[in-house]
Amino acid sequence: MDSKALQDSPDVGVTVVAPDWTIVEWNEAAARITGLPADRVLGKTFWTAFPTARGAQAERVLQDVLVDGQPRSYLAPVHAPDFKGTFFETQASRGPRNRLILAFREVRPELSRESGAIVAAFDEERRLYARLFKILPIPALVLSVDGQILEANAEGGSLLGAADVRSLRGRPLADWVPAAQRSPLAAALREGVAKRQRFRLAVDFAGESVREVDAVIENLDPQRATPKLLFLAIDASREVLLQRKVLEADRLSQLGSLLSGVAHELNNPLAAIAAFAEVLKADATEPGQQEAAEVIQTEALRAGRVVQTLLDFARQRPHMRGPIDIKDIVARVIALHRSALKKARVQAIDSITSDVPAVIGDPQELQQVFLNALVNAEQAIASTGRPGKVMFSSRRTEGRLVILVEDTGPGVPREILDRVFEPFFTTKGELGRGLGLAISYGLVKGMGGRMDMMNVEGGGAALAIELPVDAAPPEPAPEVGAPQTSRSLSVLVVEDEDSVRRGIARMAERLGHRTTTVADFAHAVTELQNAAGRYDALIVDVHLDEAHSGFDLFETLRLEGRGREHRLVFTTGDSMSPKTRDLLQRSERPVLKKPFSLDELREMLARLG
Repeated sequence: MDSKALQDSPDVGVTVVAPDWTIVEWNEAAARITGLPADRVLGKTFWTAFPTARGAQAERVLQDVLVDGQPRSYLAPVHAPDFKGTFFETQASRGPRNRLILAFREVRPELSRESGAIVAAFDEERRLYARLFKILPIPALVLSVDGQILEANAEGGSLLGAADVRSLRGRPLADWVPAAQRSPLAAALREGVAKRQRFRLAVDFAGESVREVDAVIENLDPQRATPKLLFLAIDASREVLLQRKVLEADRLSQLGSLLSGVAHELNNPLAAIAAFAEVLKADATEPGQQEAAEVIQTEALRAGRVVQTLLDFARQRPHMRGPIDIKDIVARVIALHRSALKKARVQAIDSITSDVPAVIGDPQELQQVFLNALVNAEQAIASTGRPGKVMFSSRRTEGRLVILVEDTGPGVPREILDRVFEPFFTTKGELGRGLGLAISYGLVKGMGGRMDMMNVEGGGAALAIELPVDAAPPEPAPEVGAPQTSRSLSVLVVEDEDSVRRGIARMAERLGHRTTTVADFAHAVTELQNAAGRYDALIVDVHLDEAHSGFDLFETLRLEGRGREHRLVFTTGDSMSPKTRDLLQRSERPVLKKPFSLDELREMLARLG
């Protein structure tokens, strides 16, 4: 029967279904057979007219026709009171534009009661399996061998970013897979016909971050000529990111230990350089020599501050809360990141005024917040391929200070502005972890502040960091000039590094004091046991030799009961472990951090004198 005769047949209902399962044609016979006039079904989904076909054999037959284009027929019972005992015999074929053409007629086969029960049982079982597929708590897809999606459950739709799973039908899964993984996916689908496949797959959609899934492919019916493959996925993105975070934490812990040793090896020579340079500057008679010595000392002290900043980031210490000089924090962060900024052709501009009020918080945590903000701004500018600027500014509002970090990068897409602080959300792909801004947000919130991200008119983005201002009155400024000792002191320098020992001695002598130097614990004890040796001040390094520390010498003096431990000053060139900090706190002795200046040494000895 040709198509025209088929359309006009009073006994054969004809309907045409679009790829999105919308009914686009419905002849008069279809309206008569089903009792549904055309105006009730045209433009509606196929399941409106045939609700019992969904999830049953009929739907699977139609999916097969869509996949391979081979016409098929099926017999399905009509579950309606007016059609009791009636079946629809349906012939399905694939027409132009991937549309389904269905021709159906009602039949009333003479089935025995037993046969009718068998048909009903089969139909019920199919419904049960279809229901099980839909309610699976993990993403599930039914695929053809070439990767075309035939069916998806709600979790599968969520994984692929589809609000309506019906919109996925007929689309290749490869549309959501990075190009590098499409060939391995195709191979897994082919091999999945004969054997279960397990593999890890990256899934991407709507410009959001890539999700990694642990996938399983299983042939639903190995006996079928046209295989259907079940694709199950477990979202492994968070697990992977947490594993990376643990590995990063372990690496950072190892880095912290390494930095402690490196800092000791750097700060000791820097202390010697700074000490001798300052003595040379003080003794220089020619302006050129004085200038050269001043440059050497200044750069040595600057290098020492950079090392100290690195240590502050690396070491673990208890949470602190107190007044913070924002301008100092910003200056340290810019200095720490100066090299990367130069390479990226990014200029950092600090427009924070010198009279900005102190804020309340943790200085190390705030350094982490500003460093993360600077790194994000630098990377945003670098992505444009052009030079740019990062500007730090501040304004005060109702007992709070707002610090703005603005950049001249591309800005943040409007649709993701409200997600930038979400954990694990990143637009940097494999280069990002999605933790930087989320951690910063938590740190600032813990200080009683808040953060906000916005786009700047004309291009770029601005990160606003709002913190409570220190309400305590500012401490009075120290008097100009360091206190002077009224007499010359006898100073014992206990330091294992020869150049540092000599440098400290030269600085003390330049201040008018008498010095004796020893290199280790044993010689220090011997010197102190000398009846003639009375020392007004002891400058002792925390780390002396393999067997002893400066704390051992402190304890020796404490136990002798003569009070000489109160004349001791510790020096250190590395980070302070929790144990070291605890011992320093218990000793209640001051600390000089290497490298230190002549003024710092003068002030310390004046306190002892």
